[in-house]
Amino acid sequence: MNKDLELHLKRIARVVNPIISLRDVEVDFDGYKALNTINIDFSFKGVQFIIGPNGAGKTTILDAICGRVKTSKGKIIYKETHEVQNKKPESIVHLGISRKFQNPTIFNTQTVFENMKLSLLTGKRNVWYLFNHKITKEEEDTIDQTLLKLNLLEYKNVISGSMSHGQKQWLEIAMSIINEPELLLVDEPIAGMSPSERDRTGELLKEIGKDHTVLVVEHDMKFVSNFSTSVTVMHEGRIIDRGAFDKIVNNEQVIEIYLGRQN
Repeated sequence: MNKDLELHLKRIARVVNPIISLRDVEVDFDGYKALNTINIDFSFKGVQFIIGPNGAGKTTILDAICGRVKTSKGKIIYKETHEVQNKKPESIVHLGISRKFQNPTIFNTQTVFENMKLSLLTGKRNVWYLFNHKITKEEEDTIDQTLLKLNLLEYKNVISGSMSHGQKQWLEIAMSIINEPELLLVDEPIAGMSPSERDRTGELLKEIGKDHTVLVVEHDMKFVSNFSTSVTVMHEGRIIDRGAFDKIVNNEQVIEIYLGRQN
């Protein structure tokens, strides 16, 4: 990469008082660099997208932040004080970082309420306690308010497996935010959804982004254009551009390696 361009990308990647910072981060899979010297800051609040072709390193960034993959080099710094690279996922969750995966990971045989209860209490006690704990009025109010935010309160006593794909995705988002994480990592949230469900999901993420930082990996460019606060473009483990959607879509390199492939 041209050194002037590399310096420029480092400058535009920096923000004031970031919620999460990656400094010279590399992830090496047996000689293949899934992340190659990543330097970027993500700001507090808003819905911030990471886009790029398959194999660009998008999901690997989320995995590195939440502790699912180990970094071979560099630092990942949360709120300017906590280094989280290579820490256990459960310790990262307790700092205020939550992850929603592409496929809903819910208990299909449990009700929506029971799924929310388990998420609220996870990490506080053992499994026996989670299933047998009599929930307090305050805890139930927290569950109800979170379900209301995701338009799921009327499904509180419904068996989760009977809901639509989109509703299951929204339930997992509700489970991901019930403990008020400051950073929510979301991987392809609208995969398999109908157009109306996609729009609803975008509005939900936008609403969550008013109080939280939502970092989203996505392929659907219309969805990105409609709901992004900022966009980071990746290719072959590197960041090639970032900024507002209108800016990145006019980058010739982005058009060549990614946007042009959508036709």
